[in-house]
Amino acid sequence: MINQSLLHFTGIGRKNVERLHAIGLTNWESILDNPDLLPFSGKIKARLLSELPIFLENYEKRNLKFFAEKIHSSEKWTILAEYFQEASYFDIETNGESYGDNITLIVCYHKGKLYKFLHGDNLEAFLDLLDDITLLVSFNGTSFDVPMIQNYFHIPKIPCAHIDLRWLAYHVGFKGGLKEIERSIGIRRPTNLVGINGMDAILLWAEWKHNRNEQALNLLIHYCCADVLSLQLLAGKILEKQNVSVNFPNPEDIWSKLN
Repeated sequence: MINQSLLHFTGIGRKNVERLHAIGLTNWESILDNPDLLPFSGKIKARLLSELPIFLENYEKRNLKFFAEKIHSSEKWTILAEYFQEASYFDIETNGESYGDNITLIVCYHKGKLYKFLHGDNLEAFLDLLDDITLLVSFNGTSFDVPMIQNYFHIPKIPCAHIDLRWLAYHVGFKGGLKEIERSIGIRRPTNLVGINGMDAILLWAEWKHNRNEQALNLLIHYCCADVLSLQLLAGKILEKQNVSVNFPNPEDIWSKLN
């Protein structure tokens, strides 16, 4: 799938992609095998033929971090499609502040298990988990979660590839926040979590921090876990819109992991 992405190459826009497809050049290998068929001349052709081997080398090495940074935003779904079974999903909660010890909870769904990292307990262990992740998936993580992680742990970059479902969703017509998209495409959360939002998560943390309310903490954790589990359902829906069939669980199986 990844080797069918073309929009990131210098000088290759949508019209040029259509020209390539019209003559049967639909992936990197077919272009390199048939350079004389390229409907371009001069600099565009030369640049394409010089860039392709670099991308093929990284493709063979499974360098997803390279592709997460290089592939055009409208084609990053190809990364998710090819590595769907290896994807890990995550979300964070904060205390509402933009600085200091602001991350209160991190949840990551990795290799079929929910991992929970709580401020004041085991939050730093999330960094160890990152080293075992092939592809990290978030919703709006490019703007929020990942910068928060980098700032909190004082790291320049996260060590694994990351893609943001917010923009993959946008390119297939799913617009708005996560819960708005869920409602529009029929993803339904367990009844006890319907209506809870990010502001509630801040208040739940405050209730736990100041009053040690176990019920508030448990609800916060369940809420964040639901956000994370929902991402796998959304990822599957996005790929369906791209006419890609992947083996993703039904909602009942997903939500059962909250128990």
